[in-house]
Amino acid sequence: MTQNLNWTRFIEFAGKLLGSVDLDAEENHYKKELATRLSSVREELLSDDPEWHTHFIRTLRTTNLVNYRTIAAMDKLDNASMQHLQRLLVDFWSGAPQTEKLNDFVMGLRELNSRELSDGIATGVGSLLLMASQPTEFPPYRPEAVRKFWTIIGFDYRDAVSTAQGRYEAFLETLDGLRTELAAAGLGEFNRLDAQGVMWTVMNSDPGDNWTSEEAAGLRQWRGSKPVAPEVDLDTAAATVSPGLEAMARRIIETGFRGETSLIDGETVVWTAENARELASRGERDVGSGTFMEKYERQLNGASRGAILLAAELALIQVLPLSNVGAATKVTRVNRILSWIEGASVTLPDWLIEGLDAPGAFHGGAGFNIQVSEHMRWLCRLAEHVSSQPTSRVDEALEDPWSFSDLTQSVPGDRPLIRYSINYLAWPGFHPPVVKRDHRLEIWRAFVGAIGGPTAQSTNDEGAISKDLHAIRLVQQGTSNRYVEWYREPYLSQWRTGSEDSGQRAWLVRQSQAGSTMLHPWLENGFVSTPAQHLGSPPPGSNLNQIQAAVNKGYQHIEYSERKLRATEYHRFLSVMKVDDFVVTAFEDGLYLGVVTGDAHYADDASSRLRRSVAWQRTPIRTEDAPAPLPRLLAEQGAVVDLTEAYSIIASWYGAESGMDAETEERTTTPQIAVVPRLKPASPELARKLNVEQEHLQEVIRLLQTRQQVVFYGPPGTGKTYLGTAIAKFLAGEEHANHVKTVQFHPSYAYEDFFEGYRPAKSADGNVAFSLEAGPLRRIADDAASEGNRDKPYFLIIDEMNRGNLAKIFGELYYLLEYRNEGINLQYNPEKVFALPPNLFIIGTMNTSDRSIAMLDAAIRRRFAFIELHPQEGMIAGLLERFLKANGKPTLRADLLNALNDEIEETNRDLMIGPSYFMKAHAETDEGLEDIWKYELLPLLEEQYYGRLKRDQVRDKFGLEAIRRKVARTAAAVDLSEIPVEQPGGGTAEGPEQLPADSEDKSF
Repeated sequence: MTQNLNWTRFIEFAGKLLGSVDLDAEENHYKKELATRLSSVREELLSDDPEWHTHFIRTLRTTNLVNYRTIAAMDKLDNASMQHLQRLLVDFWSGAPQTEKLNDFVMGLRELNSRELSDGIATGVGSLLLMASQPTEFPPYRPEAVRKFWTIIGFDYRDAVSTAQGRYEAFLETLDGLRTELAAAGLGEFNRLDAQGVMWTVMNSDPGDNWTSEEAAGLRQWRGSKPVAPEVDLDTAAATVSPGLEAMARRIIETGFRGETSLIDGETVVWTAENARELASRGERDVGSGTFMEKYERQLNGASRGAILLAAELALIQVLPLSNVGAATKVTRVNRILSWIEGASVTLPDWLIEGLDAPGAFHGGAGFNIQVSEHMRWLCRLAEHVSSQPTSRVDEALEDPWSFSDLTQSVPGDRPLIRYSINYLAWPGFHPPVVKRDHRLEIWRAFVGAIGGPTAQSTNDEGAISKDLHAIRLVQQGTSNRYVEWYREPYLSQWRTGSEDSGQRAWLVRQSQAGSTMLHPWLENGFVSTPAQHLGSPPPGSNLNQIQAAVNKGYQHIEYSERKLRATEYHRFLSVMKVDDFVVTAFEDGLYLGVVTGDAHYADDASSRLRRSVAWQRTPIRTEDAPAPLPRLLAEQGAVVDLTEAYSIIASWYGAESGMDAETEERTTTPQIAVVPRLKPASPELARKLNVEQEHLQEVIRLLQTRQQVVFYGPPGTGKTYLGTAIAKFLAGEEHANHVKTVQFHPSYAYEDFFEGYRPAKSADGNVAFSLEAGPLRRIADDAASEGNRDKPYFLIIDEMNRGNLAKIFGELYYLLEYRNEGINLQYNPEKVFALPPNLFIIGTMNTSDRSIAMLDAAIRRRFAFIELHPQEGMIAGLLERFLKANGKPTLRADLLNALNDEIEETNRDLMIGPSYFMKAHAETDEGLEDIWKYELLPLLEEQYYGRLKRDQVRDKFGLEAIRRKVARTAAAVDLSEIPVEQPGGGTAEGPEQLPADSEDKSF
């Protein structure tokens, strides 16, 4: 062992634990038994016994040394993969056990399923195969436990983990070191399997009764153990959000479940199989277009009293918990259904109306509202299902929250949103008002550590997850008896990570796929699909690399570029698209809108194999009514296109057939259309601040409004960057200072720096890889295009614009500078169409002394309005004089600047000096002026006149003393012209005084 490891505390705790632990019984026996079973499998494999795989999987399932996902990955293999696994095992198990074979084995095993078989997990499987031959020499390797062990003893494993062989041999080496330390401490002689058992015991065993509380706390702190999970009583109800509403809901549900008379009319038993079947049958009738309520009225025309009363109760249950629907709306909606009963008038009783004034429990959102018809059908199935159950099961469901959720989960044709809502309404102290499955899982994952870890074995174990969520809620609530609101702080930011799949999105799925028109099957059967005939069956949630591998394997007959596009589309459909996302499809001149209601799954249908359930609206939106940016997004290539940029527009359409109709209290907001925002006019305050005339500033703003892209160009010191930034910040507003970004071009600047490109990045596992990173233009464009910002101006200042290779920097974005309403495919993201948002303005600056703008590409000239800033004309002419006057300073600096520029010939117009050199604080002193001239102006002029004037000539012509003399002569000439001169006739006239030839001007 070449490293100095920290064994002292480890051996101390090992000595104390080994005295109370039977190492053979706890650690060694089951490992040796596993080795024996694996040895038998090895013999079967090498003798080509066809039962080897069945026995191999069965043996692995007897141990906790391999996680169930890994076993499942090796169990569910097709024929080709099975043969691949067989070859791997034959190669590995042939001959004497050798760690040198681990690298090839791990690489080959991961080819079967890289998602479930990481390098560490595959190395662990390899260690078990070695253990089958010599268990005492090759103990099992568990990656997480070993890394924790290495960290505690101070073993630097960074170099060792680069290969599977390196990992396992480093593990054996540290076990040998542990054996040496145990022997030196007089704790006995141990083989490697024993040492692995000691390691596991010290890392995981709880202190015994012979430990003091201080010693136990010391052990847990030393090994970084999680605190002991608090004990919670799952029979304890948690605090709830709206007790009045919940009590009323419970009463409605309990009355219906028990088959008692309706709480609405007090005389009719409505929760019967007959009423439920009649209502469900009528709900399936095609009665034409219209809103849900309009169609529902036509469907229930002539229905029995019991069916309509059941419809009213179910509609009340469906809308009852929604916080985005007011009490008056709920009452109106249910009473409208009751008005369809023929004969005597029936309305909601007063006590139910009063109960509806209680606040709602959760915001239903678009998904909950657009699925009203689906929810009503599920509630019909619930009523029928309950009426068919034995009384004992119904009683149990009403007496136990977990039995209740089991009962609702057994209803055919599951609809999770309404099912979670019913569970909450019946048992609010046990089931939270969280109705989105993704949110429930995110909360569970984020907080399950608070209860010591999950009891659910997978995300499909809904019963266990519900109990875990309740336990988490009780722990977070503590003794405060305060309702735990997961959608507010301090909880929200802990589980909503802001990842790419958080938040609602919108998608275009093209209905014409593989030559088939899918619209009618989609609408009739409530799903959306993509063919995926050769995809295999990567599970939902697979990452892009895993799906790309499946595409490469199944679609070898198409080009690589097409396979890459397919992988992106399947990844969107399988893993990025979520329940409650909007989905849009185009047919003829209309757009059909739906909401995703189910997870991705595979069907036995070659034309629509990969599917998601969708609640569709039947009435299309005319394509010509789609505002920007939808037309551009709809023009993107591909079968599955991300429309989230137009989410607000699509969300405004969803209610056309929802159950809310005009009754919805919370109206859908008008979509925020991307437009060129109206820029505010230049103010007198801005003119005073910049010492520029207001009309000149307004001219710049007018050009920005109409052209959106301008360039300030001129000689150095004319304040191009300062002026552009000041105008941008004024137009953005002080409260939106972050809407103005600045970037500077230079000769090595490229498209990858400006827009997006691949850059090295450190991954989670410590390896360095390349990732696509956004540049300043992409970031500010995304901000400007985001929801809530589309009516606000954003500004990108490009400083020293002509110092960069503009064609290289802008690339395909040249097109977008001229065609702001269009989109274009990106260089590094060809399946994505990008457009410059209309509320993004660009202000460039160009220094004419650095590189003449006459050399510019005509294409860039056509795309920008060019505004000259020149010291002797236009908006900054006289700026220095105005600045000095406004600040009560003498005009000497302005006189010097004017004299200097007069000395620069008109042929060198672009070399004239701007006023900003003389607006600095240190320019007020003689010493400061000397420094400005010596270190800033003269070096600049020497460079500009290189080859025309020698260095001494430049200094003689443009030096400070020469310019001072020129200013003095000019001032003297002006003064003398105002002195009266005696005329021959005795009169006087104004004229210059003749100075003596030897006189000297002493004014400077």
